[in-house]
Amino acid sequence: MRLSFIVLFMLTSWCSYAQMPTLKVGEEKNNPVILEQIDIDVAITGNIATTTMLLSFKNNGSRVLEGELTFPMPERVTVSRYALDINGKMREAVPVSKARATEVFESIQHRNIDPGILEKVEGNNFRTRIFPLPVGGIRTVMIGYEQELTTNKDHDLQYYLPFNYTQAIPRFSLKASIWGTKEKPVLLKQPDGSFTFSGYDNVFTAKMEKQNYQPVQPLLINLPKKTNTYESILQPNTDGSAYFLINDFPATESRARQWGNTIGLLWDVSLSGAKRDHQKEIELLGQIIQQKQNLTIALGLLNNRLSYGGNYKIVNGQWSELREKLEQLTYDGATDYSVLKLPVFIDQVLFAALDEILFFTDGMSSFGDAEININRPIHTVTTNPVADYSVLKNISQKTGGQFINLGNQSTDQAFDALGQEYMQFLGVEGPGVSEVYPNIKIPVIQSISVAGLITDPGNEITLLYGWGNKITLRKKIKAGIVAKDINVHKIWAQKKIAAMDVYYDKYKEELKAIGEQFGIVTRNTSLMVLENIDDYIRYDITPPAELMAEFNQQKKENRIAQEQRVNDLLERAATTVAELKEWWGTDFKPSGKKNYPVPQPQVADINAIEPPATADEAKGVIEASSAAAPLPPPKVEMKAFTPPRIVKEAEAVSELSDTKIGSISQEGIKDIGMISPSSNADAGRGLIAEKAKKDETSLTVSDQPTPEIKTPEFKTDKDYIKKLNAVHKTQAYPTYLALRKEYETTPSFYFDVANWFYSQKKADTAFMILSNIAELSIENASLYKMMAYKLKQLGNNAKQLWTAKKILDWRPMDPQSTRDYALALIDNGRYQEALDALYSILTNSYSAEAASRDEGIEEVIVMEINKLVSQQRSKLNLSKIDKRIITNLPVDIRVVLNWNKPDTDIDLWVTDPNGEKCYYSYNRTSNGGRISNDFTDGFGPEQFLLKKAAKGEYKIETNFFNEDQFTITGPTTLMAEIYLYYANGKETRKIVTLQSGENGKEADGMLVCTFKF
Repeated sequence: MRLSFIVLFMLTSWCSYAQMPTLKVGEEKNNPVILEQIDIDVAITGNIATTTMLLSFKNNGSRVLEGELTFPMPERVTVSRYALDINGKMREAVPVSKARATEVFESIQHRNIDPGILEKVEGNNFRTRIFPLPVGGIRTVMIGYEQELTTNKDHDLQYYLPFNYTQAIPRFSLKASIWGTKEKPVLLKQPDGSFTFSGYDNVFTAKMEKQNYQPVQPLLINLPKKTNTYESILQPNTDGSAYFLINDFPATESRARQWGNTIGLLWDVSLSGAKRDHQKEIELLGQIIQQKQNLTIALGLLNNRLSYGGNYKIVNGQWSELREKLEQLTYDGATDYSVLKLPVFIDQVLFAALDEILFFTDGMSSFGDAEININRPIHTVTTNPVADYSVLKNISQKTGGQFINLGNQSTDQAFDALGQEYMQFLGVEGPGVSEVYPNIKIPVIQSISVAGLITDPGNEITLLYGWGNKITLRKKIKAGIVAKDINVHKIWAQKKIAAMDVYYDKYKEELKAIGEQFGIVTRNTSLMVLENIDDYIRYDITPPAELMAEFNQQKKENRIAQEQRVNDLLERAATTVAELKEWWGTDFKPSGKKNYPVPQPQVADINAIEPPATADEAKGVIEASSAAAPLPPPKVEMKAFTPPRIVKEAEAVSELSDTKIGSISQEGIKDIGMISPSSNADAGRGLIAEKAKKDETSLTVSDQPTPEIKTPEFKTDKDYIKKLNAVHKTQAYPTYLALRKEYETTPSFYFDVANWFYSQKKADTAFMILSNIAELSIENASLYKMMAYKLKQLGNNAKQLWTAKKILDWRPMDPQSTRDYALALIDNGRYQEALDALYSILTNSYSAEAASRDEGIEEVIVMEINKLVSQQRSKLNLSKIDKRIITNLPVDIRVVLNWNKPDTDIDLWVTDPNGEKCYYSYNRTSNGGRISNDFTDGFGPEQFLLKKAAKGEYKIETNFFNEDQFTITGPTTLMAEIYLYYANGKETRKIVTLQSGENGKEADGMLVCTFKF
């Protein structure tokens, strides 16, 4: 069995957040993986520092592990080098588009080969996945990045690297080299007294090597610089042009900022907001208040909604009431910037106008778009290393405010930056100068770094400074020295990427092209390492330079198989529709027999069996366990590491989503607590969409009563639910907060507790608690699917759509992502877009692995296309739809089972009134019931159809056959979609979400719901 480990690695300049790279294996408390060795090399030329880290991890556990290493980067910094050990040697990565890299990685990984991938995820955060980490073995990864150094208030450049480690590292080395300076660097802080600089010929070096060493003090290097000086570096190109990099220390002017009398204070109180340095933020706010002395502050509290925090009139700098309020805030829920609209904000703070706004946050809008509709200057401030600097800059730039990274400067520096208005950099002049970055006006505090292209390196470049659009200072810069050990072109590329990333949607294709050309990780470009030359050829990926000769020779001499792809599923879909039409037209007559086949029970004590080494052994274990039972052959999974892991506990939630399409009312929503008060607008849009469905229904309906779908009562024996049940309802929320300290990173905790609060009719609180799932891991599709299922059940159509779109952005290679998005579009009344999305699943190209994994999904898709066409034909353009797949297929019963994690095998069971059970190996029943293809590796879905339902009770169950992973996402989450009279004009839909247990077996199935015809 493959297990994942998670390591949070703080490489950057935040001492309070720095920690040793430690590995977490699933839910295990004893971490079997240690950081065996770390080698760090720092090279500084001018104001550019290149940091390279070599990290070796050793697996002291008893199982093979898969690795996930996540780390934030400083502002304006992105990873530009990545290497992984392959057969004992470090292999450099090459740039590949992000979606393509993920698809190739997962395809190769299923062949148990060890590719490596490094990608940028939400915010300025980076993640690498490594497989395998063998038992007793060591895997090594190299990560490198360039960064521009910033100045302190004395105009000195500073380099900072934290070493706040909690335990000794067996082997540790550190080296720093300072090039091209005559002044000796000053070590303000260092990990060891032996680390000292010595130098000659404009080069200073310091190094240290230790064994079983625990560095605690950070490395802080001060590089003295003088005002009104500059440094210029060139990197010539083959065509005679050159990239230039100028670091200027101009003698600019500043003037005191005139703060307004009424200031809005936006305070991010989401779950991730708890990780910010609140003491530092409050100290900065206090300095602003002391400067202004008399003002009014209107407080808004932001998480998944915007709350009014009160108005505070400050007189003579006295602000103890507001300070106490900020110090006692509770941090809970996800972050949704989309609720920040000026009319709403004004209404809540009871102010007719705000002069400007201070916004303390991390830029990570985990539960809504990051667009803010406020036409007041917004000064964004962050102290969190896991931040999205592009979003924060975009907010400030668009509104005329200022961005402050309080994480990498003191409060005095930040106050100076906010309390003063500085002369601005306005651009450059000079013949043959182009592609200059920064390309917007920015304030100049002590220094500025400018990069661009110049056709003739002998020409002078003039930097322009001034106020507004008026130039008051021109500074001529002569051609610089030729760079030897610094990649000026990569610094230029990083600056261009940073400028475009603020408007990612507009420039995403150009960002991808630049990332691939310069080997820099962007939002849509990853760095990838493959093990074999054959794989570089098969997947059409250019290898690193050291493999190019062998790559070209093999391509020339050998015919190596190219990647197998399935161009589309359209022919399969047409064949499926023909089969469904024949099935639908058949008159089934149930035999009435009672002794039908039943699913093979699972091994009584599977957890006690030693994992077999091979798939054949796995098959033998299961066959031997069932030799005495004369039942149908069991389903045998050919997995490489272990027999099936059977997980057992499941919780069916309370009946919150009985939605009879076309008949639900706003009052009904409030009565059953489906949608929180903050979601009334979303609910209204959903009601319009539902009414449109009713209006479009044209089929004749019968007068028979609609069966009631019954789900089991929400029950669990989990300790935290027992504790919630034991307290008075007024103490439920404080009890949850106390319990959260132990379960803060456990997704199922929030899922279960949210269900409990829904059952107590506390919908608003439940919705906030559920939204925390979005804050637990960066860019985690499985967690977002878990949340999207629940949102669909609750009828929160707008949030369901937003969440499904995020998943599709992250995983466009999965047809399930497109299907989930299309169904969310339908729920929001966007029918043409939904049809186009569903049809695209049948016309897209897929890898051979994905096509095999998802074989049979076309049967689910054509049912949904035909229902949409039958109900909304007048609103749809069908000109691009193959006529072979259009037919009307209404059925009495349709059940679809979905789950949120790959490499998971979950089975759908449907038992009819005669006791005949339809399941994976008995997928056609005598009364016409049919189950679609058995999905054993993917996300599903599995579908049951019955055209004509016999009278009596039907039982829907699910069975967990196998889970091949158990990661930070926790237990698998399922969503069952139950439709009665599907596409028949009297349709009833019920959505049920539930989770697998963490222990035990479910050989008898887990009940989802029952209903009687």
